[in-house]
Amino acid sequence: MNEYSRILIEQYCRTHKRTKKSSFLSNLLKLSYTMDREPADWEALELAQYIDREKDPKLRDALINLDEFLFG
Repeated sequence: MNEYSRILIEQYCRTHKRTKKSSFLSNLLKLSYTMDREPADWEALELAQYIDREKDPKLRDALINLDEFLFG
């Protein structure tokens, strides 16, 4: 996963601290650094929903990059 995508997702999480989406993305981002467990199927489905609904093209690309990194 490229660093630019991680930075965009981290920036989103910092500016939207109290949202479910931010919490979810923060957990996936931490997983992308540590890979201490396999991501769950439900996480892949939820991430796909966030990708489909994302309006910001840069953040959408970053989420796609995260999806490809974690779920192939």
